[in-house]
Amino acid sequence: MLEKGFSIPELAEPLLPAPPSWFPLPPGWFILGGVLLVALLIFAVIRLARWRRNLWRRQALAAITQSHSVDSWIVLIKRILLVHHSRQAVSASLDPALLLSEVPLDRDIREQLCLRYCQPENDLNEGETLRLRQQLRTWIEGLPYV
Repeated sequence: MLEKGFSIPELAEPLLPAPPSWFPLPPGWFILGGVLLVALLIFAVIRLARWRRNLWRRQALAAITQSHSVDSWIVLIKRILLVHHSRQAVSASLDPALLLSEVPLDRDIREQLCLRYCQPENDLNEGETLRLRQQLRTWIEGLPYV
């Protein structure tokens, strides 16, 4: 055993390595960060391009909420059709029945638009206007992206 007056020396603390540094990072982190930044930039550019391409859709949906005569409804439908069809194809259909054949409308609304086109007092009543707005909204929202 230990003799009287003998003390145990304090154990020396072992030397620990220095904590790892965050900087400079290994090159792999820089490469991964660059790849993520490029991917984020490409995603943002694609979203911006889609947003700009759909300007016509936002303008058409805003134009539907305004009051129109039958003539201005036909003009609005022609403008929407020009986004997806060539100008020659749309301008060739001078008859509103041919023009409205590509638009999914109820038969009675289609007939009212055809009968009142280029006529005096060619406004639709409130019920017909509301139904026309709903059907045009559904049609515009269902059109493919350009």
